[in-house]
Amino acid sequence: MGNVTAPAPGQTSGASGQSAAGSTATGSNGASAKNGAARQPKAAAARASRRRSGAPAVSEPDTRERILAAGAALVGAKGFNGSGLSEILERAGVPKGSFYHYFGSKEDFGVALIERARDEYLDSLRTHLSERKRSPLSRLRSIFEDTRAECDRNGPTVECIIPKLALETATLSDPVHAAVKCAYQQWSALIAQVIREAQAAGEVARSHDPDHLADVLVMLWEGAAVRMQIDRSIGPLDDFLAFVFDTLLPARR
Repeated sequence: MGNVTAPAPGQTSGASGQSAAGSTATGSNGASAKNGAARQPKAAAARASRRRSGAPAVSEPDTRERILAAGAALVGAKGFNGSGLSEILERAGVPKGSFYHYFGSKEDFGVALIERARDEYLDSLRTHLSERKRSPLSRLRSIFEDTRAECDRNGPTVECIIPKLALETATLSDPVHAAVKCAYQQWSALIAQVIREAQAAGEVARSHDPDHLADVLVMLWEGAAVRMQIDRSIGPLDDFLAFVFDTLLPARR
């Protein structure tokens, strides 16, 4: 999305936009939750099997996070379908049995990867958007400028989890596809919120529909991020910033 382990991604708009985006996101989450509930017995059975076999106790947060961190790095580089479970576990330095202690399947793991990247990125967005000493439009611009600076520091070919998986959606399972879609909906909802604040402050024309404009900004940014990797240059992100904030949403005096 915009976060660079993941430009991507990784919520969650003013009152009306929040409700609209929230209801859509809830629908996707509902589908994921329903599928997740069906998979819980498998994960529970795996944990029970570990206990019966006398497998050593593990530090749950540490081992789970090691698996997710290894998976994020590998999926970012090779994609979800191109990343083998054995390779992920070897990178994490954990046995295969530990994987099934935390995840019922690779599909469950994919959902967890997306949720991890989403939460990290959305937390960073909330930090920017909570800086009330800055104007709403300035806060909106800072979201993209900071991600641009991070890409510049880490190199224009940096790989991102959520956009990477978004390109594979045609071949992903429904729960993983729903998690990707939900992440983008929550990102757009936060952008729509600050656009509404900018409209109230007279910085953005009220002729813009905040939810639609937020969706367009996310699409433009993701397109610029893909082009950045093709060109191996930060230029497309600079073009995005110039077009959006100098032409589409120029500061109103």
